[in-house]
Amino acid sequence: MKQKVIVSLASGFLSVMLLAACSNEKSASTSSSSKEASDKVTLTYDQLRARENTMSTLWEQNAAEAKALYLQGYNVARHRLEQLLTQPSDKPYAIVLDLDETVLDNSPYDAKNVKDGTAFNPKNWDAWVQKAAAKPVAGAKDFLQYADEHGVQIYYISDRSKDQVEATMKNLKQEGLPVQGEDHLMFKEKDMKSKEGRRKKVQENNNLVMLFGDNLVDFADFSKTSETDRNKMLEELQGEFGEKFIIFPNPIYGSWETSVYQGKKLDAKQQVEEREKALKTYDK
Repeated sequence: MKQKVIVSLASGFLSVMLLAACSNEKSASTSSSSKEASDKVTLTYDQLRARENTMSTLWEQNAAEAKALYLQGYNVARHRLEQLLTQPSDKPYAIVLDLDETVLDNSPYDAKNVKDGTAFNPKNWDAWVQKAAAKPVAGAKDFLQYADEHGVQIYYISDRSKDQVEATMKNLKQEGLPVQGEDHLMFKEKDMKSKEGRRKKVQENNNLVMLFGDNLVDFADFSKTSETDRNKMLEELQGEFGEKFIIFPNPIYGSWETSVYQGKKLDAKQQVEEREKALKTYDK
């Protein structure tokens, strides 16, 4: 009888141990699954497309290297302009500048799109422009004030819309950037396909000596849909950069991106897919 009791107690103890082990294993498994689930992020394609601009927007806002490139561009322009001003000209000297990411920093707008999971659209862009809150990029203010003081005609050729002129003038003036008249802000009008016509208009009465931009279309009629054509024209005009053309970095948006899509209007999912396909990797 005593022996049977001992066996029964031993069996019971073993059962309890097995149950405890199973319980611990189940708990560990649940904990592991919970951690694995918490490490996963679910995004819509709109949110994913927006998040892909996180690093480029951070670079624009935080990298001293970004500021250094703007300073480098405007320092080169200052030296070049000083040389040009020593030479007589029958027409007034003039320079043409794009605005966005060339004179004005719109990275707060880009950052909001990243956080909100949205992309550029006319409504949210206009809301930002009307705030007149953009700051100058590094080097722009000093250079433009120098050009203004030396009688150089300053034209801002931008694809902002005509109804954004007033807000833009307010923004420029409150940041101490020269505005030589409303006619010096040449914004996009209906049916305009490029900036070429506006550049030619400046040349009618001025000696246009320098152009500034963050996009190749700010300098000449570069393609917005073909990378091959863009590279071919770049090769033809390569000698102008640092002489007549001053280009600034913009890894967030531009015609370099539309050429990845070959000019097609794509939704967020298609854009994400085309971006990935365009990446060049290597074989292991």
